[in-house]
Amino acid sequence: MSLRQPIVSVMGHVDHGKTSLLDFITTSKKAAREAGGITQQIQAIEVSASNLEKLCKGLIKPGQLTVPGLLFIDTPGHRAFISMRRRGGSLADVAVLVVAINEGFMPQTREVLQILRHEKTPFVVAVNKLDLVPGYRPLPKGQPLANALVTLPPDSQKYVDERIYAIAEELYKLGFSADRFDKVIDYAHNIALVPVSAKTGAGVPDLLALIIGLSQKFLAGELKAHEVHGEATILECSEEKGLGSIVNAILYNGTMSAGDTIAVTGQEGPFLSKIRALYRHRRPGSGILQETQTAKAAAGLVVSAPGMERALPGGILRVVPEGVDPERVREELGLETNPARSVTENGVWLKSDTLGSLDALFFECQEARIAVKGLEVGSVTKREVTIMSAVRDPSCRAILVFNNAITPEASMAAGSSGVQIFSDEVIFRLIDKYREWREVVKLQTDRERRKEIPHPAKVQVLPGHVYRSSKPAIVGIRVLTGIVRPQTRLVSASGAEVGLLKGIQESNHSVPEAVEGAEVAAAIDGAVVGRTLAEGDILYVSLSESTVRELKAIELTNSEKKVLEEYISIQKTKTGNRFWGL
Repeated sequence: MSLRQPIVSVMGHVDHGKTSLLDFITTSKKAAREAGGITQQIQAIEVSASNLEKLCKGLIKPGQLTVPGLLFIDTPGHRAFISMRRRGGSLADVAVLVVAINEGFMPQTREVLQILRHEKTPFVVAVNKLDLVPGYRPLPKGQPLANALVTLPPDSQKYVDERIYAIAEELYKLGFSADRFDKVIDYAHNIALVPVSAKTGAGVPDLLALIIGLSQKFLAGELKAHEVHGEATILECSEEKGLGSIVNAILYNGTMSAGDTIAVTGQEGPFLSKIRALYRHRRPGSGILQETQTAKAAAGLVVSAPGMERALPGGILRVVPEGVDPERVREELGLETNPARSVTENGVWLKSDTLGSLDALFFECQEARIAVKGLEVGSVTKREVTIMSAVRDPSCRAILVFNNAITPEASMAAGSSGVQIFSDEVIFRLIDKYREWREVVKLQTDRERRKEIPHPAKVQVLPGHVYRSSKPAIVGIRVLTGIVRPQTRLVSASGAEVGLLKGIQESNHSVPEAVEGAEVAAAIDGAVVGRTLAEGDILYVSLSESTVRELKAIELTNSEKKVLEEYISIQKTKTGNRFWGL
């Protein structure tokens, strides 16, 4: 059985040379034409087996190349990677993480690695911009990179080794074992770091040979070409003059032809259509389309079909086999692209631009122990704000928006309803923003709840500080733990009722509370010194069983937790109920 082309996603921090690397491979000079040198569109770039043999001359022996080529996906960044899905996981078979040798790891680099780990996508690291190494001179052509690096001046060699070691150390901190590609013994368990220069081409043949070798050795089972009906991932939707509504897609499985009936993941649910025409790019980066009647995986395609303006980026486009009810395929697609997720009434709301990124955001929320109430693709509207304003927990009244728009109506409604909207183009930064806000809200909520319900507290009657024995008893007390306030009842260490704390005075002035360590005068209504109260007695704030249960859900200090345990023990002994407070 023949192998299909491996799908290779090129990823990395902005301006670290992803597109420039592909420019050298394809000689398309695409980067120079893009605004600011940053990729604006997702592009599928096919490199044939014959071109790979030329590029890797001397590194790949005749007959060693069994894949028909490589299909590179050049994207606007890591966001596109998580948006590109296929049934069962990531669209990419393997990834190339591009890291500039002079800058090393950046925040976006770390996020890419988190995504690669989540998707279980094998990858290699292209340590780019070798030409910026101090003292660099062009490496001899035709030599393997490991040999050519030895020709650099000693200081340059030392710099390269130090920078590669620093990148390997960063990878180690994130749970990956890595080394320079020519020192790796076990490619199944170690990440290979390949120094390259996208500008001069140094190391690029070695990088390609490594990708081919890893694909053929470890991914052969996944790359087997099956004679099945086509499945593709939708990358982008657009209007093309003369073609109408089209989608850019990656055919990752089977065959697709003009005239096929297809089921398409839509913005408002799956729908059926029929392919009017299929196109491929005549050459990488040219923008010139060439019509084709049939395509086999893996391939980058432009699909023209009615209703494609309703297609959902990150969704699936599936060919309906002859003799199969199209409605059945449409319904199956709906179940696959809208899997059941564990949601709760008390949680945040998630909004994203594609199904893939929504899945990734939901996954990261689960990892961060953030409860989710609802999630969907699309811009934020007033509807979601209204829903979230009714959530019981104030720290969950939030909408997390990944790479998406917020309507003016939603912003206005959020401002007046207490709902917080967080938006970012980096998932982990988005989650961090929410968690920081949640901590502030929880602290504020706890302060408010402390005023509403009594909290665990323990005081001691100070010897020699009895000012009145009854009606009410006025004694000096020291707060041992917690905070005490007027209008709370006090009990003894045996659980017996002592009286109601009517007021607190400090330096002859009434105060609303006394905190841990304070010594104050306390008026206790119902207490009688010498009968229900004595100098040196330990007293506790009286708590009902329902209050104790409520306190277990509130953030308490360690000392408050200890006092609560003491109080529960006292009540168990007093009542004879060993389940008291549970």
